[in-house]
Amino acid sequence: MLTAAAYRRSQGLDPVGPRPDLGYTANHLWMITGEEPTDEHVMALERYLCLTVDHGFNASTFTARVVASTGADVAAGVVAALGALSGPLHGGAPSRALDSLDAIGTPDNARPWADAQLAAGNLIMGFGHAIYRGKDPRSELLRETAEELGGPLADLAVAAERAIDDALDAARPDRTLRANVEFYAGVVMHECGIPREMFTPTFAVSRAMGWTAHILEQARDRKIIRPSARYSGPPPPQPVPPLTSR
Repeated sequence: MLTAAAYRRSQGLDPVGPRPDLGYTANHLWMITGEEPTDEHVMALERYLCLTVDHGFNASTFTARVVASTGADVAAGVVAALGALSGPLHGGAPSRALDSLDAIGTPDNARPWADAQLAAGNLIMGFGHAIYRGKDPRSELLRETAEELGGPLADLAVAAERAIDDALDAARPDRTLRANVEFYAGVVMHECGIPREMFTPTFAVSRAMGWTAHILEQARDRKIIRPSARYSGPPPPQPVPPLTSR
């Protein structure tokens, strides 16, 4: 309700209240667009929300647990997690992956575009992951979902993924970088009618449940998370040698 209402206000529109006859996912679409969603769109978005509800000790979840370990309340943990999610390397990739597809434009341009990005030392948003050294299983399900939804954008994304895979293999043969969950997330959300400004908030709607579960679990431990640090700076000054009598 909060994310949908904030978005509509930002667009000069009145908020739309939830409907008791719609489920959570359907209501999310309804409150954003003001239009009753199709069963196909509800199912597609529901898959995305289930895939992103939790994913181990990612940056935002770990942040939430650190805050909870201090004895702070649930609200403080969720707000801290949202702060971590605001960073472009964690929560903002779906919209930037869609921006990349806009820049590619046609399947034939995918490989030249990817080669140019890699030659310039740029990251290709939606590819690579901090944990997976290969395929992200969540991306594979979302690819299937995008293909089921169909349309020119889904067709472009599938063709672009193959071309980008080839470009990455040629440029970085020592690492297997493949599409992560964010690459097709933008395609699925776009096809369901969610505007790009709501991609990251929609991710947060899902992940907030995971954050809350982690916060409650951490609160039962009652032990503060306090990692140790290892100094890696310049060596300390040499001690002054003692004076000797002449």
